[in-house]
Amino acid sequence: MDWSRTKSIFIITFLFINTFLTWQLIETHNVNQLSMITEATIQEVLRENNVTIEQELPEEDSSGLLVIGKLVEFDVEQFPVIDDQEIELLDEYTAFSTIEEPFSLSQEQTRSEIEQFLTLYVFQGDQYRYAGYDQEKKQMHFYQAYGEKIAYTFDDQPLVLHLNEDQEIISYQQRLFHFEEQEGEDREILSSLKAIEILLNDQLIRMNQTITNVQFGYYSFFSPTGDVQVFAPMWRVTVDGEVYLVHATGGTVQQLT
Repeated sequence: MDWSRTKSIFIITFLFINTFLTWQLIETHNVNQLSMITEATIQEVLRENNVTIEQELPEEDSSGLLVIGKLVEFDVEQFPVIDDQEIELLDEYTAFSTIEEPFSLSQEQTRSEIEQFLTLYVFQGDQYRYAGYDQEKKQMHFYQAYGEKIAYTFDDQPLVLHLNEDQEIISYQQRLFHFEEQEGEDREILSSLKAIEILLNDQLIRMNQTITNVQFGYYSFFSPTGDVQVFAPMWRVTVDGEVYLVHATGGTVQQLT
């Protein structure tokens, strides 16, 4: 064996690897510097336009895949067995419960009270997240969670609690989705600051306005079949009461009415 030649090959290989790693380090540094400059520029534009952000901007490490939600077919036997609850199926995907002895809530409608009801009465009640209260209709609305994020369903809420004039739950209507990520290549999630930059560029955020809330979630805008919905990752940005959805991979914008 020609040790001199072998030694030369090792040295050349080592130099090549060292040069490649040095180049990678420089490229990474440049990318990080560019990201920092871009972030600083957006923050500067916000300051110049007197735009205030009322919360610390969240970061997100979820995948950029679409999520498929398929309605679960119900069976009455799946529901908690409680003497004062009567379950009927309106169709294979929709259950309606009548509470014979209304479940009392305090005037504040505390989170612990609501969670207690969901645990006692609702099939897989821990999967639902409070969405709001309709004072006129006396209804509490809930969306379902996908992991730790909320999945906002198309056209309606999967769980609606009906209250009487005494702040008591007297019935509820429920549907339940089973979620799966669509197969495909992960796409990079835009940062929350990038979503704000997109709104700035589209002139949807203007001078002297306040960004009151920024949240990440999954939104469905269409249903290809009656029992399936497609959810896309979105940044939900609230600006002085106006709500905008920025697609977390594509950057397209939709305003909620």
